[in-house]
Amino acid sequence: MKSNELIRRRRGRPRDLDKLQAILDAASALFLERGITATTMESVAERACVSKMTVYGHFRDKASLLSVVFERNIKAIRLPDLAVGPDPTSSLAQLAEFGKRLVSFLTRPEIVRTASVMAACADENPRLAAAFYAAGPGTMLKKVAGFLKSLAKRGVLSIDDPELAAEQLIVSWLGLSQLRQNLGVAGPPSAGAIARRVRYATDTMLRAWSSASLAGDKAGAAQRRRRTPRDATTK
Repeated sequence: MKSNELIRRRRGRPRDLDKLQAILDAASALFLERGITATTMESVAERACVSKMTVYGHFRDKASLLSVVFERNIKAIRLPDLAVGPDPTSSLAQLAEFGKRLVSFLTRPEIVRTASVMAACADENPRLAAAFYAAGPGTMLKKVAGFLKSLAKRGVLSIDDPELAAEQLIVSWLGLSQLRQNLGVAGPPSAGAIARRVRYATDTMLRAWSSASLAGDKAGAAQRRRRTPRDATTK
């Protein structure tokens, strides 16, 4: 008896996964087509060809559905792990690769459109806006901040506020690409343009944050202070 129940459960799993996939596909398409506010759980069920109860069986509300849709999009880009290894140089190379893939994802037309739609309805749907931010920008910020914090602990970088540093780095990677697309004055940047921007931003920030650079700046400042009294008396 138990064996038959187990077989039935195993046979049911693929259908459940297929329904879940259909729900996520339908929700993703409808969010873009109609906007987040106009997309209802009922419309998602209709588009996915499942019952409304099936949708609610997987997601308690639209905020949780939106969060999973965006999390799935992020997983699809296969961002490299940001883990500090024994060689700081290879660790920093990971950061640049992470930046390139992240910008490539964030400047995809459907992602730019999703962010624009979300911003337009944020005042009316603060819970949805919070879910969107947590699943997307919030997660990416934590990843980069954690990586920079690890490098700072090892003395590779000198950073007092890893979260602020991560935010500055991500903004530098992205530039005005999303704004240009939203305004319709440019399309998605090319892979070459993304690589150049990310490499330039990463190199610039890392030079500013490097322990060696900071030590040199402090030594230079101390030397200038020592010279100031003599310079003042000779004038």
